[in-house]
Amino acid sequence: MPAKSFEADVKPKVLQWARETIGLSPIEAAKKFKVAEDTLNKWESGQKKPTIIQLKKLATVYKRPLAAFFLPEPPKEPSLPKDYRTLPQNEKKPFSPKTRVAIRRARRLQSLASELARNLNRKIGSEIERVRLSDDPEVIAAEIREKLGIEIQAQFGWKNEIEAISEWKKAIEKLGILVFHIGAPLEETRGFSLIDSEPRVIVLNLQDTINGRIFSLFHEYGHLLLNDSGICDMGDQDRLPENDKVVEKFCNHFAGAILVPKEALINHKLLSPIKYHPEWSDEVLRDLARRFKVSKEVILRRMVILGYADIDFYKKMREKWLKATFKRRGGGGRNPPKECVQKNGTPFISLVIESQRKEKITYSDVADYLEVRLKYLPKIEQFIEGKI
Repeated sequence: MPAKSFEADVKPKVLQWARETIGLSPIEAAKKFKVAEDTLNKWESGQKKPTIIQLKKLATVYKRPLAAFFLPEPPKEPSLPKDYRTLPQNEKKPFSPKTRVAIRRARRLQSLASELARNLNRKIGSEIERVRLSDDPEVIAAEIREKLGIEIQAQFGWKNEIEAISEWKKAIEKLGILVFHIGAPLEETRGFSLIDSEPRVIVLNLQDTINGRIFSLFHEYGHLLLNDSGICDMGDQDRLPENDKVVEKFCNHFAGAILVPKEALINHKLLSPIKYHPEWSDEVLRDLARRFKVSKEVILRRMVILGYADIDFYKKMREKWLKATFKRRGGGGRNPPKECVQKNGTPFISLVIESQRKEKITYSDVADYLEVRLKYLPKIEQFIEGKI
């Protein structure tokens, strides 16, 4: 005989909040939970109460800890980052549960970083200038690049895009900005930024290519400079409302200018003899992309901006490259310690490890915050200390 499960004393508004914040309609939630929609509606209206067993299943579906359902009222949460997705308005749907969980994860890491730093009596904050949309992205990019301390010859000397993103991340993290890699549907977002509290956060999509993430890193940095929190898919800007279009155009221009400085590009031996060409060969674009450690699209966009290429050619090539980006890519063997460092970043991991050593948190907290098994901790420490 199955054990009896008692009714859970949960507030109807809390149930509704948990469903809405994961982005599910009543019918979608009922389908996932495998219960009649009428039953779900009765729980949310207070006509009935779910059992403890049912509540545990709801917690799994809504990606919330069980304790959250026993709150006296729905907690106040920051609003979602501004939606800069470029889908036509009639095709734009609410963010999926996976994207909402990614945003929730980033906000939790941001909050934990602030709390851990406070407990360690450590000042935490981001050194970010404030710019205006009327500012010249080329000028701003040159100033920020100098602040980051990355010389163009050092960039040319990096082995590949993997080393490039590592070095760019280190430079940005030195400014007190946290950079996380979190998976989400690529068709919904390639990156987003959080500005509502310190430290400021940039999130890159783990599903994206390395070159895609490099560009997103600086696109989102552009949002931080504008004191603007956004979630972006880097699509066709012309589909956006005029005000949003101006913001995305600035961030794209800034990102391209910092990654591919004007003088370094136009003085390159492949370009310097030629002032304009309507359709550049794939070989030239590939060689320039390898030199600057960026995608061919970034190179061609810069060439259009600087008057070296035709906009129609860029649009044609972008469509081709975009299809390749969304093709499923195979993965190699897993390396959990390395993955942990990549996802969480050295600054956040260092805060967690120091907090544990000073007995501010437990080993269980470490595993929870980093989402990793404790057996990998020694190698994670070696990674962030540069020993492997």
